[in-house]
Amino acid sequence: MVEPTNFGYFTVALIATGALLSGAGIQYLFLGMRAGADRTYLPFSALCGCVSVLAFGSAVVYATTSLASAILVMHVLGDTAALILVVLPIFVGRYTGRPMNRHVLGMLWLFVLVIFVDDLTAPYSSFFSLVSEGPRLILPWGESLFTPVRTISTVGTMFSVANLLVFGWTSYSAIRQTLDGQRLRGGLLLFCLFVVILTGAWSSLMRAVFDIRSPPMDLFGFPLFVLLMSLSLAEQMHRRRVQLEQTADELRNEIDVRKRAEFELRHIAYHDALTGLPNRLRALYILTDLLAEARQCSMHGAVLMVDLDNFKTINDSLGHHVGDQVLESIGDVLLALAPPASTVARLGGDEFIMLLDASETSANGAAIHAMEVAEGVLQRLAAPLTIDSRSLGVGASIGVAVFPFGAQDAADVLRCADIALYRAKSAGRNIARQFLPQMQRDADERLELERGLRMAMEQHEFTLHFQPQMDMQGKLVGAEALLRWTHPTLGPVSPATFIPIAEETGLVHAIGAWVVVRTCEHIRKWRALGIDFGGRISVNVSPWQLAHPQFVSNVIAQVVAAGVEPTALTLELTESALLVDFAAAQDTLKQLSSIGFRLSLDDFGTGYSSLSYLQQLPLDELKIDRSFINTLRSDMTDPLASFVIDVGSRLGMTTIAEGVETAEQESVLRELGCDAMQGYLISKPLKADDFQQWAMRLADEGRIVTDAIIPGC
Repeated sequence: MVEPTNFGYFTVALIATGALLSGAGIQYLFLGMRAGADRTYLPFSALCGCVSVLAFGSAVVYATTSLASAILVMHVLGDTAALILVVLPIFVGRYTGRPMNRHVLGMLWLFVLVIFVDDLTAPYSSFFSLVSEGPRLILPWGESLFTPVRTISTVGTMFSVANLLVFGWTSYSAIRQTLDGQRLRGGLLLFCLFVVILTGAWSSLMRAVFDIRSPPMDLFGFPLFVLLMSLSLAEQMHRRRVQLEQTADELRNEIDVRKRAEFELRHIAYHDALTGLPNRLRALYILTDLLAEARQCSMHGAVLMVDLDNFKTINDSLGHHVGDQVLESIGDVLLALAPPASTVARLGGDEFIMLLDASETSANGAAIHAMEVAEGVLQRLAAPLTIDSRSLGVGASIGVAVFPFGAQDAADVLRCADIALYRAKSAGRNIARQFLPQMQRDADERLELERGLRMAMEQHEFTLHFQPQMDMQGKLVGAEALLRWTHPTLGPVSPATFIPIAEETGLVHAIGAWVVVRTCEHIRKWRALGIDFGGRISVNVSPWQLAHPQFVSNVIAQVVAAGVEPTALTLELTESALLVDFAAAQDTLKQLSSIGFRLSLDDFGTGYSSLSYLQQLPLDELKIDRSFINTLRSDMTDPLASFVIDVGSRLGMTTIAEGVETAEQESVLRELGCDAMQGYLISKPLKADDFQQWAMRLADEGRIVTDAIIPGC
C-alpha cells in the first residue's frame, strides 16, 4: 500500500498548470502592449493570469494541513474567481467582435466590487458562510488532499448563477461568430468553452455515476483553452501581419505613385506642355541664378526675347493644330541654335526666350555675343518652315538685354528685353534690338502718358482748338476741331504722341466720344449766339473708332442728344482706316453718309489708297496733305497737288489744302482750282473762346484778316 503524502502528482499538475498559464499571461501581456489598437491580447493575458492564480491557490489549499491557511487562500481564490466573471466576457467580446452590453458589463463590475468589499469582512470569504476541516481525500497513487467542507453563502449562490449566465453568453457569442462565417475562430472558442464546462462537471459526474470522490478538475481544462486560443490568436496575428505587409506594399506603391505624380506635377509646373521647354516660372528661376552668379563672378550674360512675326496669321488661317506644330518646330530650332550652357524657354503664346550664361567679362562683349546669336536666329527663322508639306514663312523679332545692369532682378531683365523687342517690332520686324537706357526712359514716359491719359477726361485736361477753313474767296466755310492735352507735369503733349497710345489702350473710343460731344456743344452755343462759324466743324475719326461695331449708333446718339443735325459735322478719316477691312469701312461710311454726316479723307496722297476704292466711297472732301503744300512755288507747278485737286474735282469732291502758310501757296492753289484751305496764313488753331472772337471780328470786317492771329495760341 502506498504511504499517503501531502504533495503528489495532482498538486504538481496544478502547479504546472499555473506555471503554463502564467507564462502565457506574461507573453500575451507583452503582445497586448505592442499591439496598440488590438485589445484582444490584454484581456486574454488577464484571464490567463487569473486562472494561474486559481491553480497555484488550489495547489496550496490541497497541500496544506491547516484550516486557517486554507481559509486565507480561499479569500484570494474567491476574489480571483470574481474577477474572472468580468475578464472572460471582455475577452470573448473582443475575440468575437461582439462586446457585451456596457450596462450589463457595468452591473458585473459592480457585483465584483461588492464581492471584494464583502470579502474584507467575511470570515470564510464571500462565497462561503461556513468552512470546516473535512476528511482528507486519498488519491489512488497515495496523495492526500486537504478537502475543507464549505457551506455556500448567498453571495456564492449569486456568483454561481452569474457564472452560468456569463458562460451562457460566451457560448452564444461563439455560436454567432460561427454562423457569421468565422467558423474556425468561433468553433475553437465553442470547443474550449465545452472542455472547461466538461472538466468543471467532472467531479460531480464521477460521484453521481461511479460514487467516486474526485477533486475538482475544472482548472485542467484551461491549458487546452489557452492552447487553442493561442493558436487562434496566432492565426489572427499571422493574418494581420499579412494584411500589414499588404498594406505596407500598398503604401510603398502609393508612395511611388505619389513620387511619380509629384515629379510630373513639378515638370508640369516648370515646363511648357506643348514644347517641353522650361516655362516662364522656370526661366525666372534660372535667370535669378544666372544673375547671382554673374554678380559674384563679375561676369555678364544676356537674354534674347524672341517673338514670331507671322504666327497669328498662320494660326488663324491654318488652325491651332498647325500653329502648335509651328511652335514645336520653333522650339527645336532655338534649341539647335542655342550656344552651349544656355537655356531656351517658352514664355507663352509665340514668345520664346534664350538665356545666355554669364561667360563674358564685359557688358559690351556680352552684347556683341548676344547680337551675333540673335542674327543667327533671325537668319534661320527667315527661312520657311515645312509643316505638313506646307512651306510656311514665320520670321521673328528679337529683343536683347544684357545683365547684370544696376540692381535689376530677373523680372527687370525680362522687362528690358521686352522693351527692346517692342522697339524691334516698331522698327519693321524681322530685326533684333538691344536694350538701351533711353528705351527705359521712353517706356517710363509712355507709361506716365498712359496713366495720365486715363485720368485726363476726369481731370478736365483735354481741350478743343479750332482751326478755320476758308474758301479761295475768303469766306469762312468751317473749322477743324483739334484735340489738345496738357499733362499736369509733362505739359502740352502732341496728338502725334498721345493718340497712338489712346488707340493701343482702347481709350480712343471714350476720347473720340468726348470730342464729338464737346464739338456739338460748341456748335449749339455758337448758333445760339448767332456766330457764323462756317456751318461745319470737322472731327477726326480714328480707324479704331470706325471699326467699332457700335460706332454709327453711338455717334448718332451723341449728335441727337446734343440737339445738332449730322450735316453740321464732317468726319475726317485717314487712309489707314480703309485698308484693314475695306468692305466693312465702306458699309460704315455709307451709313454715316445716308444719315447726313459729311465725310472727308485726310492726308490724301500720302498712303496707298486705290483710286478704285476712292470712287466707291461716299466721300465729300479730299484734304491735301501739307507735305504737298510745302513744295508749291509760283514758278514751278507741283504735279502731285494738281493731281489731287483734279481727282477731287472729277469725283465731285471738295478739295481742302492743309498747312497753307504763305500768300504764294494760296495763289498757286487758286490757280490749280483748289476749293478751300486752312493753315497759319488764315489762323493758328484757336481755343473755343478765341475762335468765337475771331469769327465775330471776321464777320464784322467782312474780309480776311491775316494779322488777326492771337499771339501765344
